[in-house]
Amino acid sequence: MFEAVKDKVEAEIVALATQNQHLLTDFLGEKASSLVNDDAAMSSLSLKLYDLLPAMLKSIVGQDTFTSFMLDNRQRLIAAITAATQPSGGKNT
Repeated sequence: MFEAVKDKVEAEIVALATQNQHLLTDFLGEKASSLVNDDAAMSSLSLKLYDLLPAMLKSIVGQDTFTSFMLDNRQRLIAAITAATQPSGGKNT
């Protein structure tokens, strides 16, 4: 059950990141790899994304819970956000 919720939250985060790339440029590309070990930067990204969440989701998921989720799932989320914000034809192989 919790895995399904995690997947839905991750999908919402990826959608927000894709729609708001201009706000997340400091967290993408090469800089994304540094987030894995930087709690402060990951918390900053979390705050930016939390502010973009729909009000209904924010009423269910508190900011602290969201930040904890982001920190606990950072590698998976960074990979998903980076993939979602790549130009459609620009896969790095």
